[in-house]
This record gives sequence, structure tokens and C-alpha cells, in this order.
Amino acid sequence: MKRLICTLGVALGLVLLAPAGARADKLDEQLNEHMPKLAQHLAAKGYKNVGVLRFRANKGSGPDRFDQGPINGNLADRIENLLVLHSGQKADSNKPAFGIIHDAGAVANKAGVGAWYTNKGAERTKLFAQTYPLAWGKSTVKADAFVTGRIALSPDFKQATVTLECLDAKHAGALDKVSNFTFNSDRYLVRDYNLPYALTKEQTTVLARSRARARDGQEQQKVEQRTDEVVQEQAQKQQKQQTTKTQPQGTQKPGQPDGVATPQSVGGIEFHMTVNGKDVTPRPNTSQTGMYEMDCPAKGSEINFMLKNTDGSKKLGVVILVGGVSCLGGEKVAAEQSRKFLVEPGKTYPPIKGFYTGEKFDNLKKFVTMTKEEAKATQPQLEDNADLIHVYTFESGGEPQGGGMAISRGVNARGLRSGLEVKARGSYQTLKDSLAKQSGLKRSRSRDGAEIIVADTEGTKVPAPTEEDFPNPVEVKHLQIRLRPAGQTTEPVDPPQP
Repeated sequence: MKRLICTLGVALGLVLLAPAGARADKLDEQLNEHMPKLAQHLAAKGYKNVGVLRFRANKGSGPDRFDQGPINGNLADRIENLLVLHSGQKADSNKPAFGIIHDAGAVANKAGVGAWYTNKGAERTKLFAQTYPLAWGKSTVKADAFVTGRIALSPDFKQATVTLECLDAKHAGALDKVSNFTFNSDRYLVRDYNLPYALTKEQTTVLARSRARARDGQEQQKVEQRTDEVVQEQAQKQQKQQTTKTQPQGTQKPGQPDGVATPQSVGGIEFHMTVNGKDVTPRPNTSQTGMYEMDCPAKGSEINFMLKNTDGSKKLGVVILVGGVSCLGGEKVAAEQSRKFLVEPGKTYPPIKGFYTGEKFDNLKKFVTMTKEEAKATQPQLEDNADLIHVYTFESGGEPQGGGMAISRGVNARGLRSGLEVKARGSYQTLKDSLAKQSGLKRSRSRDGAEIIVADTEGTKVPAPTEEDFPNPVEVKHLQIRLRPAGQTTEPVDPPQP
């Protein structure tokens, strides 16, 4: 049985937190450094139009998989975006050196292309026979080549190696290795692999104090590095045990800060979901510690999220991601950098009913339930993380002693937030400029019928939210809930194919 998908969003009259500056994830930085070499290779081959397909991913041991987590798909998205920035232009015009296809994997999948990686005959022939949309404008093209590759995470989660490969129409039987690089991993990559982890109260307190005491950028970088190490260590520890002996999954009391997050205790936040006004309680996933699951609501249901701050002394910031996209504006950045719902001590947040969209976050797109096929017609990139609800709780670490200095956000190659993308894709130059602004680059260097939840396509106007500062956010807990077809209680088996 195939996994079902879920994508949400929000907009009411509420208070949300401005995104705080934070160090970019290291994978984006490394991809940005290596993209000129890839772009030069593609241009030198004379390819006219190039797409990017899903990557294989390996987690310390075992076989490569195409469904390891969000990393399989968002790595392709990030390379597509960076190719737009680094493709260069033809000498006699302002046109790019080669065309870049948008969301090639999703288009191929919708057209019925099967296991192209293992089937080097018929499926690869079908792959190159399809017509694909360019990343800008309204033109459709045939692909001359596709970029794909592999990412491997070390057993201790502290390093990763990326291999970039090229598959072209003339040599469809072989993958051409272009380059590879190894880099120090971070907490963002741990999340992209869907590796659950839980920080203890002591770890959270130490990190918050260290972040507040940092006097300059160098000290802040050390705190960021230590945060990565703590997350990696906790994720590795949780992988080694199916259940926590001292605090088994699902036994934490409401408000208890340590142990694996539960819906009743996400670092001081009670997370509730209501369907048609009735509470729905997620159940523990027996196959993965730290994961919860629930039945997907029926079509036509009214779906709300509720957040209650059970901590009587602290404001808490909450980020809700569905399908890997933030409910606030559809942002595609790390949770630390995303806008957050601000929940006052002891208070319950107003019902969250959908996506906040638009430049002022004053357009509410309510949660609706569709079939998978219906959703793909309007949102073809729903995949990987799309059947997961992520809830992140943050405490404010306070202003640093250095006078409010914040680490630059750096490179973010994950793409444009909802509400801006359609306009940006009107032309090559507009898309390039928009991606450069979003990514933090000042200049460019030369992707069964199960029902799912998506955002309403129309949306309604609501009062614009107020933004407040939330300096030095420190993650307290992270909850994952997977939506399943009604009646399904076991982990579905997905073939490790694109």
C-alpha cells in the first residue's frame, strides 16, 4: 500500500514570530560551492535542456534507497534551484546557457515512468520520451540529460558524502560521475533523513545559556556546532533502541520535558488536532520510536490544530510543518529560521485552520482532504515528507551579550515560499533574481487513491498577524505524526525505487 500524503497551512488574527538569523545548513553551502563545476560540465556537453531526478540515500549501512526521507526529493529541488543561479548565460543574449526543467521527477512519475534507475532499457527510454516544463515561463521541452546521484550519511551521522551524476539520452545505459564531496553533517541533515531524536532538559538549558552568552560570531559558530553534535548524538542513541527503557514511548506525563516528544508534551506544548470539532488522538507507531500516526480525516472534514502552553513561565515558539512546508507562509527553510506561532505561558493558541499565505500572511487557505490524484494535479511536488506533520517547540535563548549580533542565514537552496513562486517563475531572469534573494546569494557564479490533506486552492482574507522578535531560538522538542489511510496501523512497504 502506498503512503498517503498531507500538506497544510494557516491564517488567522494571531501573533507570530519573525524568523531569526541562523547559520545555513552545510549541505546547501557545499552544493553552492560545487554547482559551478556541474554547470560547466553540462554546458560543455552541449545539453540544451537538463532536469534533476531524485537521489539515492544511504543511512550508515544497508542498501541505497529512494525513500529514505525528505532528503531524496529535496536534494533534487535544491540542485535544480542552484542550477538556475549557476547555469550562466549565452554570450550573445541574456538567455541561460541551457534550459533547466522544473520538477522532472514528479512529471516523469505522473507520466508513468517506472524504475528508471534499475531498468536501463524501457523505463529510461520512457524517461527521455516525456515532455517537461521549464523552470520559468510556459515552454515545454524534451530532456537531453538528467542530474541525479547519491548521498551517504556516516554511521555516527557526523559526515556525509554526495556524488553528482549525469544521465544523458545518448548514453542512457550508464551514469556519468561528475564529482563528489564529503562534508561535516548537521542537525538539518538529521531531520532530512527523518531521524527522530529528543534533547534532554539539561541539554536544552546548556545550549540556551551558551547561545545567550556568545559575544561574537565565532562563539556563536561554536554553539551552532555543539547543537549539531548534540542532535547527532541523540539521534544515533535513539536509532540503537526501539524503546527507551527509562521512559517508554507514550508514557510521559503532560508537561514532562525529558524523553521522546508525545502529542501531550512537545517541550511544554500540548498539540491537539480536531476533526469536525472532536479531538483526534494520534497513536504511537510501533515500528519507529518517537513517531506517532493517525487516520487521515474523511473528505469534507473541518480540520484544526490547537496549541496549549503548559509551561507557566515561558513564551514558546512553535513551527508546524506539513509536507515539509511551514504552515506560516509555506516557507521552505530550517525550523529555526521559520516564523513561529507564539504561545503565551499557560495559554491556548487560537485554532489553526490552514496555511497563512500572501506577503502579509493574511490569506487563509483552509485544510481540505483530497485524493492523491487530485492533489497531484495542483501540487505535484507532494512526496516524501508530505504525509508527516512535524511540530517543533522552541524557547528563546535571549539576546546575545555581543549586542544582538546574529549569524547570517547564509545559503538556502530549498526554494521560494508559497505565494511568491508563481510570479517568480514568469521568466528566467525573474526566477534567478528571486532565488538569489531567497538563497542569500548576492550574485550567481557562472517532484492508489488514498485520501490526503492539502491547502484549499482559493483562500479567504483574514486579519494580518502581528510579528514579534524571538531571539536565539533553541529547539526543545520535535514531534512527528504520520497520516495513514483509515484502518492502516502498520508501516507501509515502499519499494526503494524513484
